[in-house]
Amino acid sequence: MRLPGRTLKERGFTIAELALVVVIIGLAVGLVSTRLGVVDTWRESAAFKKLADTIVFINNQAVMDQVYYRMEFDLEKRQYRIGVMRPDDTIVGNSSGVNLPPLQLELANLLSPSANGDVTMIPPPSLPSLAEPIQLPGEMYFEDIVTPRGKAKVGEKRKNPFLLFSPRNASEFGVIHVTMGNGKQFTILVNPWTGLAEVFPEYKDYQYNLNRQQAAQ
Repeated sequence: MRLPGRTLKERGFTIAELALVVVIIGLAVGLVSTRLGVVDTWRESAAFKKLADTIVFINNQAVMDQVYYRMEFDLEKRQYRIGVMRPDDTIVGNSSGVNLPPLQLELANLLSPSANGDVTMIPPPSLPSLAEPIQLPGEMYFEDIVTPRGKAKVGEKRKNPFLLFSPRNASEFGVIHVTMGNGKQFTILVNPWTGLAEVFPEYKDYQYNLNRQQAAQ
């Protein structure tokens, strides 16, 4: 006696049903990917704002702590870190600026390419947690870094670029070019006269003249 059983149609999915499942899975994957992309964009935007705010913060902190702060960039690892110069490390002055006013003399010293690049960085005495490397999120990376010592790009065999911040409320001129995961480029201009980080939603190149604040190329 043949027991009642399910027909072929009842035993499995039809082609239409399988196609519907594939479409639903595809939509779900696309939705998740889109949301992850949005999250990465938010994270990268927050990281960029943090970088700009940190520049202003350590410029002020250098004055409060009365030490030279240093921000160093690792382009290959997409990181930056902050420290202070060891007390026995010094900056080589620019003898050509002996007749400059005090602030311009300080800037001349900072902006001199002869500034010691082999100093030892130690954690900031008041904020040791700043010494921890800060990783750029997502696909965000440093396109290049411009300092008084020249322009540093990814892939070049040279020491990590850095910026100095003086205890006498002066900072080095610097330009930081950042590229986001979506390809959008931004520029941070470190203004040595004000200690502020000026942000531009594009790739802007600058050169510095001690007698003028800034000059765009």
